[in-house]
Amino acid sequence: MILKDLTKVLAALVLAVFICLGLAPLTAECAEKPAKNDITRTEFFLKKFEEKVEKYKGQPFKLGYEENEALKRIRDLKEKYPDDGEVEELFQRGRAALMRSKGDFMEITPEMLAYRENEQKLKKLFGDLADKEWKEFVKSVQEGPMAIEKPFPAPDQNTVSIEDIRGSYVILDDFEYPANQFIDLGREFVSVGSGTKGYYFVEISGRSWLGPYEAVKRYRRLINRDLPEEGKWTLLGRVTGVEMVIPQAEKVKTITARWGWVVTPVALYIPGHTFAFYEADSELGGNFAGEERMEEIKAPLYTVRVIPDDVTPEGLVEIFAASIKEKNFDLFKECISPGRQRNKKEESLINYHWDLHLDRFASLYVHVTTEEAKIEV
Repeated sequence: MILKDLTKVLAALVLAVFICLGLAPLTAECAEKPAKNDITRTEFFLKKFEEKVEKYKGQPFKLGYEENEALKRIRDLKEKYPDDGEVEELFQRGRAALMRSKGDFMEITPEMLAYRENEQKLKKLFGDLADKEWKEFVKSVQEGPMAIEKPFPAPDQNTVSIEDIRGSYVILDDFEYPANQFIDLGREFVSVGSGTKGYYFVEISGRSWLGPYEAVKRYRRLINRDLPEEGKWTLLGRVTGVEMVIPQAEKVKTITARWGWVVTPVALYIPGHTFAFYEADSELGGNFAGEERMEEIKAPLYTVRVIPDDVTPEGLVEIFAASIKEKNFDLFKECISPGRQRNKKEESLINYHWDLHLDRFASLYVHVTTEEAKIEV
């Protein structure tokens, strides 16, 4: 009886051992698998992250709650289950999304930067031409009888009559626009000088100013975007009157009225950049040095000159970008639908976008990539 009971006990022990040995691997295997809910929740946040990456199309962005939550959950799963296949897949996707959130990376090649080197070549070429023409122009003026050799101190209105110097040329090196701009007598002026040196008031209300000034703006648009829109320039003009005005732009005046010689602009000169002059018979009102030969000079630097008849949407975008980089304004306009060039308002908008893209290619980016176009009718 005792032997029989002992046999039962041994059998039970052996069975228990087999059960334990059989369950042990199963228990270990279960411990290595993450909970399905953890995978699902992590997948949810990761998809949100990936959708945001696609939305930004290669642009960098700051991580928000959903992106950080996805990365946190992936990290926790990876630490607990480093060898799990599903976790590894989430890890790789998370790493790829994180890299893309920093923005697309590409190698900047010399070919991409060629347009900037060409701009410097144009700047030097037109700058040298401007310096040469300015010197010749100033020489011809100074050799004539109607020139004020020394602008400061300015002639004293109490001893010098306007009739003595009317029409005389004067060169003002400290012409600063728009910093010294003011309005008086219903006209616009820029003051040059001071109370101790005397004043010249350059009138900028008419074509004689707008002609050269618009020419400088065209130079900036078509040749060299590095030229500041404002600053100290050299102005050559002719004395045409004498006025007593308050050379101050503020509504509340803090200085008294001052006498000064009124000067009508003839030319603007920015050393090393451009020389722009007034032309009364021109519809533009003026030109900058070399403008009449501009396309002849720039043409060898163009990589694209015409739009092919069979151009694809992607190809048109690439030509559009090239026209901006190479400052080919005519080609730029050809890339735009004629239906958006019907009036002055639309032309003004084209000029706005031209200036905007020039600034961006000068300071923000150097290359454009295109994706396959989606055409909707």
